[in-house]
Amino acid sequence: MKHLAACGENGGQTDLSIVRRISLVPSPPVRGGFVTPGFCPRLLITVLLASAAFAVQPDPNRGLYAIWTGQDSKLLELPFITGGQVLAQWQDVEPAEGHYDFSSIDGQFEALARLGRASTVQINGNSHPEWLFSKVPYTGKKLSVQVRDKRGTLAYWHPAYVKAYLAMLHAYADHLKHAPYRAGVLGVRLNFNALGTEHTAVPAQDRDPGPWSLAPGVQAARPWTAEIAENYKRQVVDTFVREFTPEIRVFVRNNFFAGEGGDPALLRMLETGRLALFHTSSEIEPRPHGVGQYEVFLRYCRSGQTLCYAESWADALGRHGGQTDPRWCPPAQYNYWRLLGDLNWGVSFIAIYGADLRQWQQPEYRAAFDFAARYAGYHASPAEAPGAWVALREGDTLKGDYSFLMSRRAGEMEAVHGAGPDDQRFGAWARLLKKAAQARFALDPEFARSLRGRQATLNVVYLDRGRGSLQVTCCGKTFSRGLKDTGRWQTATFPLQSASLEDGIAVTADTDVTLHMIEVQR
Repeated sequence: MKHLAACGENGGQTDLSIVRRISLVPSPPVRGGFVTPGFCPRLLITVLLASAAFAVQPDPNRGLYAIWTGQDSKLLELPFITGGQVLAQWQDVEPAEGHYDFSSIDGQFEALARLGRASTVQINGNSHPEWLFSKVPYTGKKLSVQVRDKRGTLAYWHPAYVKAYLAMLHAYADHLKHAPYRAGVLGVRLNFNALGTEHTAVPAQDRDPGPWSLAPGVQAARPWTAEIAENYKRQVVDTFVREFTPEIRVFVRNNFFAGEGGDPALLRMLETGRLALFHTSSEIEPRPHGVGQYEVFLRYCRSGQTLCYAESWADALGRHGGQTDPRWCPPAQYNYWRLLGDLNWGVSFIAIYGADLRQWQQPEYRAAFDFAARYAGYHASPAEAPGAWVALREGDTLKGDYSFLMSRRAGEMEAVHGAGPDDQRFGAWARLLKKAAQARFALDPEFARSLRGRQATLNVVYLDRGRGSLQVTCCGKTFSRGLKDTGRWQTATFPLQSASLEDGIAVTADTDVTLHMIEVQR
């Protein structure tokens, strides 16, 4: 993604009308888009950044999901929250071999149903059933930070472990399919539950099964290899697909599809929406080693082919798993730009940590939550979307603006970091429009057509620094806003009585102006 602009110009934005004139050989129509092999993959990503090729209906459960709320159930009642989180540990749902107890899952769903909230559901392998240690080899070491069993780590690739896990998945799926709250099940999160929930790689010094402990009658495991791990993951994915779909949506971790190649059958399930995607590593932009995960969201989710769910890596202060990651911008800005990022990548279901939701009465947090709740899930539904926007930025690992049914088509603008006051949510990134320069913005064609002749509102978020004026031209008119040198971010709002936006929007100024966002609202 560092080289997004290699096949296009202007910060990775590509004129979709030009792309559509390229001779392509599409696969059959799928949910919300075409898969078009045979051309530059970076061009494909750029196309998806510019616009969804085909419109789909937004999911009725789109929106913000409250997670890791602890005992603070009031957070689920916040007006901008759509759903919650249902979680259980494997040790709790299978207390004895072959005997399943899903009552903890039932109770959580019933509480959410009383609030009219949907939820994903997950069974984690942080804590395993005690009886499994009498069936499977184990080491006293904890081979992942996600392992919580006091006795250590089980050899997840051992036949007895695989048999037990797949049997539990069968019972789990059957229970959900017949549950009275099934309509409230947004989907099941696919956990590999090998080393904790998602890890599968065994450290080199622990791959020899010789030192591992064996209960009487238990055969040793084979030496661990990367091939064994890949085969295990594929077997788990196949089992989830077989057991849960099509009745229950399955969310697969996007890093499963982040490498080269991929199984054609599973890719086809993504392209047709039979499988959905999720990750637990949303940040304001990808970490260098995680760019591939976001490319998967761009390819399959922003295009409208399938749906995706995103949980943040940590809260806005950087706190997760007993540690705190450094933040280079204030927490309200981090929270806001993380949400903009998820909208940019085509996330329909955005999960928010309870620690961040507890700040909801702070105006900058509340405005960010309301903004994300309004737009989530409409990225591939231009005729119904409440608006379109570009948030101006230049990142480090993911270059270019964040956008939603709008793109910056022309205009040299300098990248800016840390603009304006820390107590406003906008300034982590921005762009500087130089005096007398012009920036042009184009709306998704279908979105623009849906507004033709109707009333709309044009918003320009700018840093009010210096003297002069800002001009915005669209719909055959030029609007102006004078600068007052307050030193704060301001929003210039221009009513459009009869929108005609097919020709786009042009912004210029008679002085240097720092801009955050151009937005058109219905």
